[in-house]
Amino acid sequence: MSNLGIKVEFSKVSDGNMSFVWGNKADVIKNRQQFLEKNSFDAASVSYISLEHGNKIHKVDAPKANLLDSTRQDELVGDGLYTNRPGVALMLVVADCIPAALYDPLGRQLCVLHAGRKGVELNILAEAVKMMNPKDPKQLILVAGPAISKESYVFDSDEGVDKEFWGSDFGLGNDKKYHMDIKNKFKKQAIYLGLSEKNISISKIDTYQDQNYYSHRRSMKTGEAEGRFAIIASLL
Repeated sequence: MSNLGIKVEFSKVSDGNMSFVWGNKADVIKNRQQFLEKNSFDAASVSYISLEHGNKIHKVDAPKANLLDSTRQDELVGDGLYTNRPGVALMLVVADCIPAALYDPLGRQLCVLHAGRKGVELNILAEAVKMMNPKDPKQLILVAGPAISKESYVFDSDEGVDKEFWGSDFGLGNDKKYHMDIKNKFKKQAIYLGLSEKNISISKIDTYQDQNYYSHRRSMKTGEAEGRFAIIASLL
């Protein structure tokens, strides 16, 4: 989809697994190539990042073109990519964590972020806003894709959970299990950072429930093959 100066796309299971970690090298290259072609991206324009579940964001001034070479996946390691250069596409892969694009239409800046439980706790969104240093945070546009929802992000106990941080976004459900709402917490962080609620779009799709998307937690429960789906975005 194109949204006020940016292009953002999310792959599905039907597009194939997008991660070398969870698939055959040749298959992943083919899947990535076909996904790019379908959405009119050139592999030479793409910068890909390997994830570490933190809040580090890399600035990309020119495309790394490291998407189709399995030996170059760790050239960028972190959980976010930033650019202010049109024609530079940013891509990462997920399965349950929040894939998000943050766009500054005034400054013509773009970040692609991976925000799982750890990324939300470390407030990777705040790191992105800090890097952008926007003239007016209310003008920022946040597009968050499919991710695990509160109903499916279930824990047997609250051990190891920072309950002060999560507040009302973590607690016992009617099933007597603990539920974590990373989507709502992410939205709260965006609003706290000055984004206007009307410029925040967070997908209601639950990756655990929706078979169109890979889910790490679902794979652990059902034994189905692991995989990852992609977010790719660029300035227009």
